[in-house]
Amino acid sequence: MRPQMIVLLVDALGWELAARVPGFAANLPHRRRLDTILGFSSGALPTLFTGDMPSVHGRWLMYRRATGGSPFAGFGAIAMMPPRVRRSWKVGRLLHRLVRARGVQGYYNLYEVPRALLSRFDLAERRDIFAPGGLPRPSLWDTLAHRAVPWRAWNWRTPEAGNLAALEAAAGGDDDLLFCYTADLDALFHREGSAGGGVRARIERYGALLARLDARARARGREPWIYLLSDHGMVDVDTTVDVMGRLAPLAVRWPDDYLAFFDSTMARFWWRTPGAREQVRAALPDGADGRWLDDAALEREGCRFAAHDYGEDVYLLAPGRLMVPSFMGSQPVRAMHGYDPAHRDMAALLYANRPLPAVVSHLRDVRAFLEAELDALAGAADATHAGVAPVAGAARS
Repeated sequence: MRPQMIVLLVDALGWELAARVPGFAANLPHRRRLDTILGFSSGALPTLFTGDMPSVHGRWLMYRRATGGSPFAGFGAIAMMPPRVRRSWKVGRLLHRLVRARGVQGYYNLYEVPRALLSRFDLAERRDIFAPGGLPRPSLWDTLAHRAVPWRAWNWRTPEAGNLAALEAAAGGDDDLLFCYTADLDALFHREGSAGGGVRARIERYGALLARLDARARARGREPWIYLLSDHGMVDVDTTVDVMGRLAPLAVRWPDDYLAFFDSTMARFWWRTPGAREQVRAALPDGADGRWLDDAALEREGCRFAAHDYGEDVYLLAPGRLMVPSFMGSQPVRAMHGYDPAHRDMAALLYANRPLPAVVSHLRDVRAFLEAELDALAGAADATHAGVAPVAGAARS
């Protein structure tokens, strides 16, 4: 049978949690723990697709400092509106439409970023990262286009239920690669935490889907090469930290003395007046709640940017801590990611029904592995057309 590659990328399906679900993905016996990056999917997915770290491909966090050409240009005028109007969902919807009209094709959310400050920030993901040419560095999608591989893909732009149904319908069809990304599990994790009944049920549904994909492809005369991927895991939240509250009594204030962006697990700063850095760092000392990341730490994580696009100083919360309030939200959630990648619950995964090379141990290794599998698929297809039985794949070290 001619092979078909089927890749299911489930956002937030961590290695540790998946291992605790009995019988999960039993048809994928080859399994590998994957180290993830510091940060969120906005940096993890580009690393997975390009094989480069954030400081190379340029995508780390959703928002970065504006240095010209921001899609939020002119939004500073919102400061003249009454606070209630600024925060209204109608204004938010209007702003969202305006940003899309300015050509932003990538994923973003306004969350609770102060509307009057939006013009000081930029969106890193301007283009569709799931398409050829969508990233500054060559990606898996560019390889598919260059090789003229027949492929289909589904992602966050359309609902998960329809995407998974379409994926199942396409199994065993004419395409050589099927790729489906879903973020619904990530949202469930935020609402329920790792012990949530909905989380467990959703993971079990993915397991059942993987078995059906295998059976359907074989029934239609194609050998399924199936891969289950994730970009990071999740950590249950046990404590909230009011970083903004700790900064409020200081003599220096944002955004005048310093510009700040408060993500759910990290606070990022750009300094504007003398003394601001010293006062802020003194108010947020290294300790049980979090720590400052020096240049050496950022370099190790592949997140050091010479131009300080994402912050001149970064304060990272400890795993299990959640910044409340933050620009991401004013209410706590039950689980979060974006912590130190060394934490056991942050690890991603790769499951397959094909042997996995020993060198695949990090998100940055996935692109090269999948492209090697494309080479093997092409060889198997040539052998099938020539009437020669293809040789089974072997693990590479």
